[in-house]
Parts: sequence; C-alpha cells; structure tokens
Amino acid sequence: MSRRDALVAALRLRARRCRRRGGILMYHCITEDTVDPWAICVSPHAFDEQMTVLAHARAAVDLGDFAGDDAYTRTGARIAVTFDDGYLDNLTTALPILERHEIPATIFVIGNGVGRTREFWWDALQRALLTGPLPEALDFPFGSAPTGYTLDERPGDDEALAGWRADFDVAVTSRQKLFRALWDAIVVLEPTEQDDAIDHLLAWAGRPTSPPTPRPAVDAEQFAELAAHPLITIGSHTLDHPSLTDLPPTRQHAQILEGRRTIEELAGHPVTRFSYPYGRHDDTARAAVRDIDIDIACSSVPVPAITGDDRHALPRLQPTEMDGDRFTRRLREDYGLLTSTTR
Repeated sequence: MSRRDALVAALRLRARRCRRRGGILMYHCITEDTVDPWAICVSPHAFDEQMTVLAHARAAVDLGDFAGDDAYTRTGARIAVTFDDGYLDNLTTALPILERHEIPATIFVIGNGVGRTREFWWDALQRALLTGPLPEALDFPFGSAPTGYTLDERPGDDEALAGWRADFDVAVTSRQKLFRALWDAIVVLEPTEQDDAIDHLLAWAGRPTSPPTPRPAVDAEQFAELAAHPLITIGSHTLDHPSLTDLPPTRQHAQILEGRRTIEELAGHPVTRFSYPYGRHDDTARAAVRDIDIDIACSSVPVPAITGDDRHALPRLQPTEMDGDRFTRRLREDYGLLTSTTR
C-alpha cells in the first residue's frame, strides 16, 4: 500500500468511527500455523479468548442484523462472526467454542469445496513454497506464457517467513517474491488449471501431493451437521472460489448462481447470504448477487460497517492471532467498536 493509499484509508476509517457502526468479523481456519502469509489461521485458544470478549460484552449478533438498522449503534456495540470457505475445523474446533459462548455465526461455503479431498490451492501453494528446502530453478508453464524463476536464498531467509504477511508486508526474500508472483499467476487460472499448477509445484518442491490434507474442507455429512445447527447459518461463496473481477459478466453470474444452487441443494433450504472470494467484487458481481435475491453480501474491506453501506458489499474485519486483551484494544482503538463496554 502506498503512503497516499494508507492516508486515504486512515481518513476513511476515522470518518466511519463518527457514524453509527458495527463490526463483522471474518475468520477462515481455527488452527495453529507459524507460517501463515494471509493470516487466515487463529489458534483455538486465541479464538476462545476472542469469543469470550464478545460474550462478556453481550456484543454478538447474527449477520442478518446488518441487513437492517439494528446492528448499527453509536458505540459499535454489535458484532457478527463469519467464516469463509468451509474448512472442517469450523465444525470440529470453532463450533464447540461458539456453543460454549452461545455465539451465532455465518459460514460461507464454496459449492465445489464440499467433499473436496485435496487442499485448496492457496493452502497447497503455501505448503509447497514456504516450508522446507526448494530447488534453485523453476519452470512454470501455466498462465498466459511459460515463465522461469530462479531462487536466490540467503542465510536468515527462513526466519523471515514466520510472521510475514503477504497482504501487508513487502516481499523481500527470494522465496517471498516467488510466492507472491505465483499466487498472482494462479489466482486467475481456471479451477482445473489451478490444480494442475499446484501439482506441478508440489512435485517440483518434493512435497506430498495426496491426502490427508493439513486443512481439509467439510464433506457432505459434516456440512449437513453444520447446516442443521441452530447457531450456524450457511451462506454461499461461489462455485469454485474464482477471482470474480477477472471473469466476464456471464461467468461471474454463473459462478455466483451455481454456487448458491449447490449449497442450497446440500443444505436443503434457501441460502440468502454471500461473500465474495478474496473480497473482490465490482458492479457486475454486485448486480448478479442482487439478481438472485441475496439479502446480504460481504467483502473483506477492513473497516467497520456503518449505516448507509451497500448491504451487498459490507466490509469485514479480519481478526488474527491475538489474545483477548489485544483483541479488545484492536476493536476499540482501531475501529471504534465496543467503546462503552469493559472486559
């Protein structure tokens, strides 16, 4: 992010703190991982402490409250919990914690992710590139043109991977730069090409390519257990988790519509909530969401939600690995939420 962009973001956030507001939290995996370039993993202990904060503040509400006006207050006292993708640990690890604190959550599930026996490509890319030794040269014949890469690793580069954030931190080491370059190349490929590219990289890196996977998705039976739980509302997350803004309008609409249909068939009831993969959306994607009668849709813009926001592009805050005290300070000091509560 440039200095100008950072300033604009800070001013926008400050303006939002003066409005009636609330928070929508975006989680993915509830598990431990020391190398986590997108910060999508929160440990069970940290997640429990964060949910304890919401429970003590009596702040937790259902995401559906953000479709109306009830969730927006002068003190930012209402917060909803959401999960993206449909990882198995949402059922096995997160749900018992949510049950203990009686906190509702919305889980946005990838249509073709249910029952998937291999890793999501972004998880496999992390395993291929950010763990263990690598060969010096890579030929990557995927995308618009074959590309060759050369690694120039130096002492201390391994230590730089722990805590590195690919979305905020500059890629400094050769491996960090390779990760970002390949992520940007793979995200726009077709789903089958993504799997082929990942198989190519895993073989090149000498990593196992067969299950079990470190971060599995739910299967149909596990999905049904989530869908039937009174604290859980299921939302859709497209059919294949594409970058919607890199697709033509017809493909965007098909991914959104077919993803919702697949999840509705599995859940056995209507699905009226949606989140945009990678948080990416444009006018076409938002129009497609409205056309299929989605009540509420979420992006990943990291600001509080305020009155007047488009209910089909609500922002979400991404909690990271932090204890309850730090979580409270982050909500209050950075986002102006829970300003009238004490922990």
